[in-house]
Amino acid sequence: MTAKTVTIESKDYVFNTLKEAQKYYDAIVKELFDAKLTLTKGQDFEDLKWIYTTYCGYTNHNLDKLSQFDITGFKGIRTVREKGGQYIPTECCVIIFSDGNSNCTEEEFYTDKAIKEISLKQNPR
Repeated sequence: MTAKTVTIESKDYVFNTLKEAQKYYDAIVKELFDAKLTLTKGQDFEDLKWIYTTYCGYTNHNLDKLSQFDITGFKGIRTVREKGGQYIPTECCVIIFSDGNSNCTEEEFYTDKAIKEISLKQNPR
């Protein structure tokens, strides 16, 4: 089985494997959680925004929200995720949407799931 590469177009970078890309962005989300920071600009912000919007485009997920709201930030939170029949505490990304009138909504976002979907589209069988 050939390793799937992942190209992150927002920074024109190719990860050699899916796991490498997932590990890199999981570390960013964990850092945001540990530092209790909200990311609102910079290359990591642009990368996460590109990953989310690309994932949504590939899966038709939240396209209505993307057309009505701006992505204004990302932060890390602790949540519980089901994996292999077990519930495991983990960090995940939260996207902060704004409608331009100071009304913000938040939504959980799993970077590993989105990167896997992007990899599948970039590396069709």
